[in-house]
Amino acid sequence: MADFFQNGVITTLHNVGNRSLEAMEEELSEFSKRRTMTLIIPALYSEFQNKPIFKILDELKKVNYLYKIVIGLDKASKEEFLYVKSLVANFPTKVDVIWNDGDRIKALLQKLDDAGFRGIDYSGKGRNVWLSTGYVLTDVNAYAIAFHDADIINYTREIPARLLYPVVHPALDFEFNKGYYARVTGKLHGRVMRLFFTPLIKAIERTLGKSDYLEYMDSFRYSLSGEFAFIRSLARGIRISPTWGLEVSTLSEVYNNTSTNRICQTEIMESYEHKHQNMTKEYIDQGILKMASEIAQAIFREMSQQGVIFTPSNLKTITSAYHRESRLAIAKYNALSKINGLSYLRQMEFEAISAFEETLEIAHQTFLEDPMGVSVLPAWTAVRSVFPEFSEEFQKAVEDDNKMI
Repeated sequence: MADFFQNGVITTLHNVGNRSLEAMEEELSEFSKRRTMTLIIPALYSEFQNKPIFKILDELKKVNYLYKIVIGLDKASKEEFLYVKSLVANFPTKVDVIWNDGDRIKALLQKLDDAGFRGIDYSGKGRNVWLSTGYVLTDVNAYAIAFHDADIINYTREIPARLLYPVVHPALDFEFNKGYYARVTGKLHGRVMRLFFTPLIKAIERTLGKSDYLEYMDSFRYSLSGEFAFIRSLARGIRISPTWGLEVSTLSEVYNNTSTNRICQTEIMESYEHKHQNMTKEYIDQGILKMASEIAQAIFREMSQQGVIFTPSNLKTITSAYHRESRLAIAKYNALSKINGLSYLRQMEFEAISAFEETLEIAHQTFLEDPMGVSVLPAWTAVRSVFPEFSEEFQKAVEDDNKMI
């Protein structure tokens, strides 16, 4: 059983007690009569070649409170798009598949690019999430929107239930909910979160002093999780990074657009398992290390836009402080592993933070050379202000793609 301790500046909703999933789903079904719920799954076509997505779809067939499911599909040919469509053709819930590589969606993206919206040509998960959000917002009946990844090995339908419950319950007042969980099998996972993100936040705080923003970011138990939910009114004004800084930029935008009193985090499962990525210094511009670099840059950019001044000197001090904080983290996780009988290879952890230190140096240099970096994707309110007809065009494009056989 989890603890019930509340720390930080946001509300934490732990999984305590023995409430059944069926009882929660029964309530959600009642709430759905007035507040619709849509689930978005951003996915690469390659993920439909692996087992997890089929387990996810099987579990979702048992859910009766969802208004709609949207699959944002990247890297798919026409034949591959039609194959994914065939998998959900007889689903009990309406499922729309957004073919991001289709001619209709490409034409709409080109229209935005021609109008001067930046970041449109940067393909990846961030743009997928952004496009999927924009599509859901074309439906005036959409109220709450939840997201989760397509590669969750131990998926259960409790994930969307716990993501959506806090933002649709009529007696609660949350606009945003971030999912959290442990990342443990026979050892600890989540290296970027454990050994990079949290020590970096603490290193920045140690160097530049405390701030409301840093306290907020440090309040999340798993800031880098891909699982979250928000309501329509908040979603309309959120800008999203197309890079690996997606989660940091989303949390930062939520911070800027609503009160921390209306933000919560929820334990959506006991332990989360998905595919793992390798990390080696030889490929510092790929995979986990590229992710870490873009996360750091996203933090620096958000803070600089708040008026914080970064210089070569204080960035070097941040690296030095990170060196200390990351090693303190290793000591903590070593102790945690020992008391729980988990495998813990300290040398591999030290190698990881050594690679992260090099990544941090690259992030510093990249940020100083280009403080604005890759532009965040625009809020959908901004798109609508330039193209009032865009929602109707977007909706029709997806509908026409989904009619193909």
